[in-house]
Amino acid sequence: MRLQAAFLGAVGALALSSAAVAEAPITPRGNFGGGALVSPPRDIFGAGNAIVALRALPKRRLEIEATVRARCAGGDIAASTKVSAAGLFEASGTATQEPSPALKVQTRFVLKGRFTAAGAAEGTISAMIERTLEGNAETCKTGTVKFAVRRPTTGVGSPGAPKAARYYGTTAQRGTGPSRPIVLRVASDGRRLTRGLFGESVKCNDGKLSIGVEAPRTNIRIDARGRVDDRERFKLTEGETIVHVDDRFTAQLGSRGASGTFALSDRTTDRASGRTIQTCKSGTVRWRASR
Repeated sequence: MRLQAAFLGAVGALALSSAAVAEAPITPRGNFGGGALVSPPRDIFGAGNAIVALRALPKRRLEIEATVRARCAGGDIAASTKVSAAGLFEASGTATQEPSPALKVQTRFVLKGRFTAAGAAEGTISAMIERTLEGNAETCKTGTVKFAVRRPTTGVGSPGAPKAARYYGTTAQRGTGPSRPIVLRVASDGRRLTRGLFGESVKCNDGKLSIGVEAPRTNIRIDARGRVDDRERFKLTEGETIVHVDDRFTAQLGSRGASGTFALSDRTTDRASGRTIQTCKSGTVRWRASR
């Protein structure tokens, strides 16, 4: 939903030769979330997908956190900037992550956007990502990715998923600054949640916090009341260990917005003995989004 703030003033019988309309400056506040999703059958973690989180602070300050995907890797971005009186914002720079001693990811990015209302923004992000694994470097580009974000203040509205709807919002988890984002895409027939993407973190029994991007399954059925219930349980063999994954995602989709939960957990065991090495859980995390 887009709202435009404007006012028209007139005093007494003063005759005006033309209507005096002035647009009030947009002053965003709070947490915004969303991103961009490419359509299936392209990979949900492939190039062109992104999650974007903004936190609008006093004095028009803006915190930005995002993850954008290219062919060879995903790049994490964090920046601070200011919002102009016209609602414009821009940030650029280089971010470096080292997920493991053997892996380094460097992201050179440009992000531009504008607040179309106090609760909505849109923009573009482009990045060049260099992924270096054990000394071997590979470079790839994201291209220009168009994104949208919302501050989810509306309710769900009438139950049921509108055809080709997009939902943008935030979760109850927080990054360094902004709340973590979520973005959902509904099929053109309104019967399937073609894909979703959200930022997440899980806490492990050794006290470490693992941060990443997660997705429910592709093309989940939406029932007649707009409800989604997805559960994934599978195993991943990683060298001498096995990771047992148990993820849950729920949603209630409606004419104005959506809400739901996710719960992520995994248990790593020794492949030979079956002994549990590590457990990680998010707990049940609530989220909400607007169209």
